[in-house]
Amino acid sequence: MKSYYEEHCENLRMIDQAIKTVQRTLRDYISKDEETNIYIYTKILSHLINTWAEVRILKLIYEIDAFSDIEKQKIIQTDSLNKRWEMALTIAFCKAYNISNKKINNANYTQRMRYNALLDLISNDLLESYQLRNRIAHGQWKYAFNNELLDINAELTKELRKENIVKLQLKLRMFKSLAQIIHDLAVSTPTFERDFDTNYRKIEEQKRNFHNRSYEDYKQKMIEKRRRGLLKRKINNN
Repeated sequence: MKSYYEEHCENLRMIDQAIKTVQRTLRDYISKDEETNIYIYTKILSHLINTWAEVRILKLIYEIDAFSDIEKQKIIQTDSLNKRWEMALTIAFCKAYNISNKKINNANYTQRMRYNALLDLISNDLLESYQLRNRIAHGQWKYAFNNELLDINAELTKELRKENIVKLQLKLRMFKSLAQIIHDLAVSTPTFERDFDTNYRKIEEQKRNFHNRSYEDYKQKMIEKRRRGLLKRKINNN
């Protein structure tokens, strides 16, 4: 299979740049307290971050010496983003510890705990994010519908409206830490084992901040920062 590693790297760099650009614009609208534009650019940022997760797994698949051609095909042909991440994790784990995917429970306790922790992160955090991304991609920016488009999905609608720049930035950092851990597992087992605790601790901290950091506090600080800047310019111009 032809390697498209460089192409996926370039796509990822462009998405990273797009995320930075949208974040700057969104922060400006937050500082001006322009609610409609804040909502619009929050949805754009959400879409970009989940697109990042989609392209990042492709970059991982094509890492040199990470997966065989057959393994790449197996991952790519899965039917959803979270399943691709799960498949990449499972294949990398089984290769690292020389076991079949049907005998993962034969791995030692530490290995199993690490695998299950990463699987849980993908199943819960990444799946929810992917579901929201699908709704946003299909124009469901205020109301999220069920998969059959026959009724409103109240839970996803609630999550859709709760999204904000603070949570989205933390989610991106979480995905980046997850990607690094699976990359290490696929490419170098010693590196994975050496750095796992440090990398996973970052994820735990990001998850705590995700639930504890206040968007309203962030917004107020941005508004006050802009006010101080305008006042300073007014004084300097007089």
